[in-house]
Amino acid sequence: MLFLLYLVASLGAVTAAPFELVSKRPLGDREWTRNKKDGCPAYLEEGQYEFPHYITHISRSQPNRAFGPQFNGLITPNDVSSIFSFDVPADRADANCTLEFLFPRRDQLKTSDFTYKGAGTFFFTGYLAGSCPNASTTFNHQPTPGVFPPFPPIHMEPGYAYTLDVGPCMFAAGTCVAGVTSSNDTFFDFFQDRDDCPIGIYNTYSYGLPCDPEHC
Repeated sequence: MLFLLYLVASLGAVTAAPFELVSKRPLGDREWTRNKKDGCPAYLEEGQYEFPHYITHISRSQPNRAFGPQFNGLITPNDVSSIFSFDVPADRADANCTLEFLFPRRDQLKTSDFTYKGAGTFFFTGYLAGSCPNASTTFNHQPTPGVFPPFPPIHMEPGYAYTLDVGPCMFAAGTCVAGVTSSNDTFFDFFQDRDDCPIGIYNTYSYGLPCDPEHC
């Protein structure tokens, strides 16, 4: 199986084998909805997803700088990375956690914006479950590394939803999970926003057998 963005920063510490991108799906205008009636692959169902509870940045060139809480994800080539943290409630132990990066085109956005320049290569590395960022987090003082290696680099570009990881929530239920997103060739600054046209990294919940990657 990535964050994410994955995400990113990511739920890599939650799954058994975070070694490849699960799926990449194009986002059509009709897909921006909060319900399932049209089979939309990019909806955010009310009550069934987590917005990042903490976002911060770290800088390789300023390794002791603490950026504190942020509203934007910011990634610059070989320097600034963004850490995204999610709290997973204890009562989600029987759910599936899906880490997904939603990356619409700029013309699809209503209340957000982004700047994207470069080749689009991103890296997602997960931290140990329960070890998450705070106001004192810096490049030299990051959360505890996870037990799995970083995700292989993936290419991300506007107009797609990227399913980064799917796995049981039980390993993180009742605590926090976090991951760092970086790049070696791309400047990416975006306002994480869950409006009708959401952008950014999210953890969504489902029950039963995980869905087909094409439809996750």
